[in-house]
Amino acid sequence: MSKTDEELIGQHLYIERSNKECVDTNWYSADGGEEKRPLVINLHGGAFIAGDADALDTQSNRISQSWNVNVSTINYKLLKDNKYDKDYVVQEIFDTVQYFITNAETYAVDVDNIFLMGYSAGGYYAMASTLNLTENGINIKGQILCYAYHGNMPETFTNMSKTYKDKVPPALFVLADKDSFSTDSLQYEQTLRDYGITTEVKAYKNVLHGFIEQNNPEYDRLHKISCMAKSAEAEKVAREAENHIGAWIDKLATTK
Repeated sequence: MSKTDEELIGQHLYIERSNKECVDTNWYSADGGEEKRPLVINLHGGAFIAGDADALDTQSNRISQSWNVNVSTINYKLLKDNKYDKDYVVQEIFDTVQYFITNAETYAVDVDNIFLMGYSAGGYYAMASTLNLTENGINIKGQILCYAYHGNMPETFTNMSKTYKDKVPPALFVLADKDSFSTDSLQYEQTLRDYGITTEVKAYKNVLHGFIEQNNPEYDRLHKISCMAKSAEAEKVAREAENHIGAWIDKLATTK
């Protein structure tokens, strides 16, 4: 799904890149003031072949206000017709982070407090992009991995040089109940923890895969996708999860 600029709560931005397609993003700022705030890159799910940044519009606006952070969602390229691959998306995320670092004064971004947060496939991109940014000298403060698909991330981390491993930031793993993606993501959590990287696991019972992003009004407009994780009870748990994530970010962001 997508919203028109008039419908969108956030601000629609196209990040220009030399000899590449623009990165399609949405921007949310807590108050529009000059005080620098942490930046959260908020990455939608969708099994790599579906989903849209606009589906996180209400949520991104809400967490920007309640967490007092800047939020950018990325309408990253979907893996269809073999036109793009996962590396292409990781580069889109890298270029988005670099853009906001370069323009930190304009967007009131605290470049020392950048967080990557993703759901399912977006969780994979949060993992992969955190490692990619770290290896390219850009420090990420934390990664929030919600019922994330981990893919080959344990092996990718293991194969990194110690120089970069030592700079990989803490990770918060948010799990849904009886969800294979949530359970499998703990392989990555253990890989990080065994190396000495700080991790936290927060599991929620009686909710399904996708419970955080599906319990927002935009998902009511989706077609062909069953919102099995959507219910009044799950929405309450989703807000509890957001509150926990916000507190985790605030704790890390105050640690210089």
